[in-house]
Amino acid sequence: MSDRTSIMDRHKFHILENTKLRTKMILLVSGIVVLCVVPLSTIVYFKNKGIVIEKTYEVCKNIATNIAKIADDELLVGDTYEATTSAITKLKESNVRALKDTFVINLDGEIVARLDSQKKDPKVSRETFAYFSSLTSLASREILEDKQSLLEFAYPIYIKYQNKNIRIGTAVFEFNSEEIFSPIIDLRNSILYSSGILFIIGIGIAFFISISLSHPLQILSEGAQKFGTGDFSHRILLQGRDEIGHLANAFNSMGEKIQDFTHHLEQKVLERTEALNKTLEEVNELKISQDGDYYLTSLLLEPLSSNNNYSKNVKTDFITEQKKKFSFRNWNSQIGGDICITDTIKLQNKEYTVFLNADAMGKSIQGAGGALALGVVFNAGLIRSRTYSNMQIYPEIWLKERFLDLQNVFLSFDGTMYISVCIGLIENETGMLYYINAEHPPSVLYRDGKASFLESAMDLCKIGTPGQENRFFIKTYQLSPGDQIITGSDGRDDIIIGYDGKNEIINENSDLFLRRVEEGEGEPVKIITKIKEFGSLYDDISLLRIVYSESQNKRFSSRHDTDGELDSTLEKVTSLLDSGKPKEALIWLNKAVTKHKPTPNILRLLGSGYMETKQWEKAIESYSQLLDMIPMENEALFQISLAYRNEERRPEAADFGERLYLRDPHHLENLHNLSEIYIESGIFNRAKTLLEKADQIKPNHQKTKSLQTKINQKSPIFDDEVSFFGEISRRSPEAQLEEAIQIGDRLFKLKRYSESLKYYLKALSLDKENTLLLFNIGNIYQFTGDLDQAKKNWEKCLVIEPNFKQAKEKLSTLKKSKKVL
Repeated sequence: MSDRTSIMDRHKFHILENTKLRTKMILLVSGIVVLCVVPLSTIVYFKNKGIVIEKTYEVCKNIATNIAKIADDELLVGDTYEATTSAITKLKESNVRALKDTFVINLDGEIVARLDSQKKDPKVSRETFAYFSSLTSLASREILEDKQSLLEFAYPIYIKYQNKNIRIGTAVFEFNSEEIFSPIIDLRNSILYSSGILFIIGIGIAFFISISLSHPLQILSEGAQKFGTGDFSHRILLQGRDEIGHLANAFNSMGEKIQDFTHHLEQKVLERTEALNKTLEEVNELKISQDGDYYLTSLLLEPLSSNNNYSKNVKTDFITEQKKKFSFRNWNSQIGGDICITDTIKLQNKEYTVFLNADAMGKSIQGAGGALALGVVFNAGLIRSRTYSNMQIYPEIWLKERFLDLQNVFLSFDGTMYISVCIGLIENETGMLYYINAEHPPSVLYRDGKASFLESAMDLCKIGTPGQENRFFIKTYQLSPGDQIITGSDGRDDIIIGYDGKNEIINENSDLFLRRVEEGEGEPVKIITKIKEFGSLYDDISLLRIVYSESQNKRFSSRHDTDGELDSTLEKVTSLLDSGKPKEALIWLNKAVTKHKPTPNILRLLGSGYMETKQWEKAIESYSQLLDMIPMENEALFQISLAYRNEERRPEAADFGERLYLRDPHHLENLHNLSEIYIESGIFNRAKTLLEKADQIKPNHQKTKSLQTKINQKSPIFDDEVSFFGEISRRSPEAQLEEAIQIGDRLFKLKRYSESLKYYLKALSLDKENTLLLFNIGNIYQFTGDLDQAKKNWEKCLVIEPNFKQAKEKLSTLKKSKKVL
């Protein structure tokens, strides 16, 4: 129905479009006259008609009142009605306008007196009598009698008796409608006649105006048609100064210019073609140069984005599809800001798979520049990781170093380049995942055909954002055999899913990616295919997949079953430990170890027992074995740190405490423990920072206050000498080595030889062939009276560096002193 209506409307408009201007003007004037006159005449007619009826009503009421006064006695007693008849007859003499008849009826409907003597009806009809009887006051109506319209007024006649109105009859007056309304009709006709004259005059004016408008417009139309046929020599002869005259002049000017242009068109086309060809050559040269830049950049990026992982337990693969495609000579390639890197490294004699997926800010060459910078810095870090000193650090520290490497480089760009990144390590044997996510899309866990996000909130901003170094911490997750981790750039979510008429509609639901992962069964190529089926790619896209399979040499399975005897023994051991009998508990545990392979529960209880009996080395050994089995056991890190601290091996205690801090920065006991380690080592600035963090977690904690007081009571001399070195650095092994040597030297000058020795030994673990360190350690043993150890260290100096003069002198002096003895 709506379609039919719209077709009809279009047809009406089409008719109006084809109507000439002259006709439109006549129709317009005619419409205005009709719209003005017809409502006006109608309003005048009905307004005056109401006035006439109202005045007639008043006349009838006055007459009826007089007749009622005369007729009431006659109607009451049923007399001859002579007085009533006389009063009605006098109305004829009064020449009341348009009054046709007047009569009075009694309560039986009989006409007792009448003006029109020719009418002989003794009674009114039953319907009329019923109408009259229903009236309570003067009322009017229009009736038709002998095809003549009458206006009838009826007035009920009452008398008062005992304070009551008693109905005794009705007085009726009939007026000729045509006669009574004749002045109104005459007025309406006068208005219509006048309007007709005005209508004719208006049409004449409209006709004149339309001719004055249509004639010049017709000349303009003919001139435009001439121009349309190519006759640009034609001129429109209109000299008026109105808008039409200006338009005619504009047409003539246009014709002259077009005529001139066509005369010189061929020459102008040749000149323009030559200019365009020259511009096109320049554009092509720039395009070739730009594509060359793209090509060289892509060549630089290609070796940086490599899948060098060779682990048997952890398989990696990735796909990168940059938005910008280009051709350079015979090569087709792509360029953008997405980059993926995988590799295998060894840390603390354990093999780890490294993975990185990043998305640099900007399109094509800008994004590629960011990816290139990241690839160079990260790959340099991978190369350094293969040196002996770098292989001795822990995975948490390694991740922080890589983060700080990238952060320091991108901070130098002063906000012109940021990059989102997901970097991680997977321990190949246990499947322990360590990773960070710097404002990158959430990593996805694909397990048993179902996909879910690993993280729900981002803790780090993009690399290059200032002020986030102190908010850094590591996320951990224990993978199960068959698990797949999929990380990707935001191109996986930024999909064009439609158009709203002008703009593209970009997908904003990141959960849709989970469906694509499930549909693609976790395979990057299939996932991208499914994404393209859903919509068009809007940005660079890269997906990196990690598949973990359980190691055949894995030392512990979470599904390990224990027998009833072992369960009973562990319950007894737990009860003994709770009762404060750690020695008895250890006896039972050592018996259990001889019969069963160590399990996590056994190792936890052993560690607890050794801590209770202050057997720190054995506690460290037990908790270390537990960490090998379950790397996510954060409590083991804490207990190892405590044990090392009790042994006064503060560098090692700090290492394990810092590892736990990177995993769980809200572990209050660890913050207190680390603070005490640094206070005892004289590294007060780091201790203060950690205590401030502890105070934020739990304000006004007694332990926190106690340690802050302890810092304030320490010797300011020692603080001035060593505090500016800060904490034992977690940024890189080189920084750790440098700071450990500097702190050791300061402590040596302060003659704190035992503390100085700890830092020198820490430095030596990072650089075993440092002859200066060996020489200084020998000197400390000499000052503390351990000459055998002093001799061994000086001899090691000469093995590494045979021409070490100071070491030779020390050994020579030592031999002479022994001969004297």
